Order: sequence, then structure tokens, then C-alpha cells
Amino acid sequence: MKIGVIGLGTVGFGVVDILSKEKDRLAKAIQEEVVLKYACGLEEIELPEGILYTKDYKEVVNDPEVDVVVELIGGTTIAKSIILESIYNKKHVVTANKALLAHDGKEIFKAAKENNVHIFYEASVGGGIPVLVSQKESFIANNTLEIAGILNGTTNFILSLMEKDNLSFEEALQIASDLGYVEANPALDLDGVDAAHKIAILAMNGFETYAPFDDIQPSGIRNVTKLDMDIAFKLGYRIKLIAQAKLVPGGIGIDVGATLVSLESLVANVMGSYNVVEINGDYVNDIVYYGRGAGRHVTASAVVSDIMKTVQERRWNHDYKEGTKVFPITLSKYYIRSSSVLPIEFLEYYSEKDNHVYIVDEIELSKLKQKLEGFEYVLFKVRG
Repeated sequence: MKIGVIGLGTVGFGVVDILSKEKDRLAKAIQEEVVLKYACGLEEIELPEGILYTKDYKEVVNDPEVDVVVELIGGTTIAKSIILESIYNKKHVVTANKALLAHDGKEIFKAAKENNVHIFYEASVGGGIPVLVSQKESFIANNTLEIAGILNGTTNFILSLMEKDNLSFEEALQIASDLGYVEANPALDLDGVDAAHKIAILAMNGFETYAPFDDIQPSGIRNVTKLDMDIAFKLGYRIKLIAQAKLVPGGIGIDVGATLVSLESLVANVMGSYNVVEINGDYVNDIVYYGRGAGRHVTASAVVSDIMKTVQERRWNHDYKEGTKVFPITLSKYYIRSSSVLPIEFLEYYSEKDNHVYIVDEIELSKLKQKLEGFEYVLFKVRG
């Protein structure tokens, strides 16, 4: 097996490191020599002896000796060209590119099938957590009913800092940025787009259907305040950025947004940069996956595992239904905070200074907003 890694950032260098250090053990595991032939990136890094450095990705994808191309540059432009050119050249592809698969997965998967090559992408969701391989293989006896979890470690780290260190959102964001946790485009994390990419991939595999990503309407954590976090905690909840997908009449419901989660749940107690994914199947019921969602060697571990899987004959099947519609999930319990007494029925009520806080039973968001017309308020979903 000869491999070319394209993209020498944090994860790319981690892949180079693992393939170099574990070369003999990996070769023994797959009964085949493992050779990292190319490392491709815009800036040369110090590479182990024997690995060729290049700035030109075409040198990698056009080399007839290369069996597996690993795309780790991210984005939806040049990365798409790299993947498709590799597939057309009959090379297996491993990628961690969640944005590209969420937007253009159908085209890429069809190309892989037509050219009889593998495409694996475990590292696109949950870092090193083996959730996608479980969906594709271990859950084959089940119909997926619902998927939910914390899929963005950056926002979870920020919310954890706000609670633990009594910080404002802006203060916690600055610390996360200084530590390198925040994407170059912060909106991907803070506005829920990154989590939306991941839940879209999980939904695609879980419900075996292609769904237009642009129909997803994510929201993030910019409107989460320390006040609401403190009140939620007093009521028995934590605020988390929750991504959720489930079957709804006419299609799939997908939602990403700041949500109150019961302190008694496992999800509420996932802190720092950790991720958690809950999958509900009709036979296994609830299965939970937990681990670090990002990091050099964490994500590289999933990439290397995918590279090793390319020696198997069985391809991941992506013959999914097309034309499925995506809808927001609007039937929920809700948390409402207002400076006014509100004319609504409620399950719980709490007041603090000039704040009136309500937890209301499941209701369609449109109906709730009708009841709140004319009032100023803050509103979050409630789960559990």
C-alpha cells in the first residue's frame, strides 16, 4: 500500500507521525507493506526519511504507484477537485472533510461507486470516535430513529469555561481562540455550521437518504449569556449546543441550536472539548459514543484507521434515497425568559429580580411565538 497525504496542517502532520511510528505494526495488521510516499502541502515541514515532499497535489493523484489519497486540506473548492481526480484515477480516498461531504457527498459517493474505489471519512465526525463505522456496519440490523449530541468541541469548551470560571461569552471565546480551538472562520463554530455539517453526515448515513444541506437552519451560542446559564442550572439544566436529527412527516428533521439539557442526562455532563453522540435504533435502543472531538492525534487516529480499511473488499454502500426534504424541528419544550409576566401555561416558573422564567410543555414554535407577540424575551429549546 502506497499513500499520499495532501494537507500538512495539524491533522495531516499527525497522520504522517502515526504512519511513520506505527509502520511495522500496521503492516502486520493488514499483511501488506505500508509506505507513505508523498506529503503534500503549501509549506514544507520536517518529514521522516523516505517521504517525498511536494507542493503540487497533481503529482500525488496522478502517480500510478499511489493506492490511497488522503485529503486533509478542508473546504469545498480545491479539496473537491483533489478527491474527484483521485477517484477518477482509481485511487481510494480518505478524508476528514465534513463541509464537502455535507454539501457534495452525493456526487462524491456516486463517483466512488462508478470507479469501484473506497471512500472513508470517519474523521469528519467526532474526531477519533468510531461513530460512522458503527452506523455503516454495526447498526445494519437497525432502523435509526433519532441522532443527537454535542458535535462541536469548541462551543462546548466555551460553554464549560463560562460555567466553571464564571466568564462572559466574550471572555471564554477569547481564551478558546488563544488556545487555537476556534476555526479560522469563527462563524463555523459559533453559529452552529460545523455541527450542522456533522449532523448532516450522521443523518445521511442513519436514514440512508441524501438531503440538501442548504435547507438546514443552524443557530449557535452567540445569544447564550451567563445569566441564562445560571438560571438554567438552578432549574436543573445545562445549556449545550445540541445537534439533532430524526424522521418527521414528509422528510427529516434537523436542528442545531443552544438547548437546555437535564443535569441528570449524560449529555449535560459532557464538558470541555469532548463530543458525545447518541443514536437511537429500533432494536438496540440508545447507544452513546463519547470522546475527544478534535486534536492532532485524535483525528489522525481515525484517518489512519480508514487508510487501513482500504485493503478490504467490501465498500461502504451509499445507494441512498434522493429528494428528501429537510425541516426544522420546532415541536419542543421551551425555556423563555422575559422582564414581563407572560400570559402562557407552563410546567415550571422561576423569578429572579426582574426576570420571569418559564419552562413550557411541548408546543410548536409558531404557536408559542403567537402567544408571545408584543413581548421581549429570550428563548431556548429544552431537552429532557
